[in-house]
Amino acid sequence: MKKLFSYSLILLASLFLTVARVLAEDEPKQDADFQDKPEAISVSDIEGLNNRLAALEKSNVKVGALIQFWYTHDSFANTIGSNGYNTSKNQWDAFSFKRGEISLGSDIGSNPKISWLVKVDPTQASFNGLGTTNGSALTYTGSTGLGAVPGNINPFSLVKDLYVRVAYSPYATVILGQNKFAQELEGRWASNDGDFNNLSNLSTAFGNKRDIGVQLAGTGIPFGDLPLQGEYVLSVVQGSGQSTADSNVDKDLAGRVGFTYDKNLFVGVSGYDGWEENGARWDVGVEGRWIYNGLKLQGEFITGNLNVLDNSTPNNTVWTPSIPTVNATKKFLALPALTTQINPTAYYLTTSYRYQDLRLGARWDGYNFNQWARSAYDQEFDTITVGLDWFQNKDAYKLSLNWEDHLLDGVEAYQVVTVQSQLSI
Repeated sequence: MKKLFSYSLILLASLFLTVARVLAEDEPKQDADFQDKPEAISVSDIEGLNNRLAALEKSNVKVGALIQFWYTHDSFANTIGSNGYNTSKNQWDAFSFKRGEISLGSDIGSNPKISWLVKVDPTQASFNGLGTTNGSALTYTGSTGLGAVPGNINPFSLVKDLYVRVAYSPYATVILGQNKFAQELEGRWASNDGDFNNLSNLSTAFGNKRDIGVQLAGTGIPFGDLPLQGEYVLSVVQGSGQSTADSNVDKDLAGRVGFTYDKNLFVGVSGYDGWEENGARWDVGVEGRWIYNGLKLQGEFITGNLNVLDNSTPNNTVWTPSIPTVNATKKFLALPALTTQINPTAYYLTTSYRYQDLRLGARWDGYNFNQWARSAYDQEFDTITVGLDWFQNKDAYKLSLNWEDHLLDGVEAYQVVTVQSQLSI
């Protein structure tokens, strides 16, 4: 039986070779002048390829992750109406992912030092992902818009940072791409280093923005023998917001300058100047921070100007008043239609103390849509925040409990309790 099997294999192989030979004889003959030689490659091409390969070998890609899981209890008082879900209990509880960032980056070369970073957040819209009705699902089929409205989420808006950094020295670094540009103090910090689960009204309105552009920055600039160091950032940005195409002809300018004394006291100023489709948009602010052992005191004040008809621009969405119709009192009235420039103003004061793995902090912040104009748009929002943090594993893990009391023109509006589980690597 084995011999029969072997003979069968030999016979099949012979038939295969015969057929292959017949087919080969029918193939066209190769041109006698044909020469199968590779195309000439210049020495510079080879050197360029070798340089890129060498840079790749030296590049150690670092992977980072930030996971923030939230539980939120939001209770509204009768003075401001319902919470938007029209529930009889006038309150709601929700689980959500506030952050789910994944980043890739590395350093390439040393003279100049070149680095790159790509950061995406697939859960970026999830906190607002309850949709137009309670419990509706998110979809990413849309191609425009940054809001978490079903069918209207731009997938590219999930890209947060995408840039290349070229550092000639600590005093002169060029950043090209999208990231947090020059802006106020609290908003330019990474969310995993925040003092509280939510940013202040000031940061929500004026800061914590990303845009596409070019930046020149410098840090640690000495002043002789004085225990004083300076820093600066100058930015030219498109002014349309994160992961959004240009919507204006003129680019916007942003900048900040700060000084640190004795590694504890920091003071600085920031500013923004741009022209939107319907009017000017600018702001200017002052900031300060003092750190002594585990104690930190921090505060900011900022004021600006913008045209409310440009509220569709991502950087302006929070600046425009949007107050529901509430019980008629002296202050609790729906704002009239806004068709002009307004002058929003904001401030906050923060104090916190950390002892070993625990940190207790409190913040008072206020935001007024048009305080200096003393017009019908004069509406003051204040928020009192108290937070307790528990750190573990060299601060890679943080568990936070925050309580917020929101006031409208000095009258209690609603309270929010958030519990955040944060992992940052």
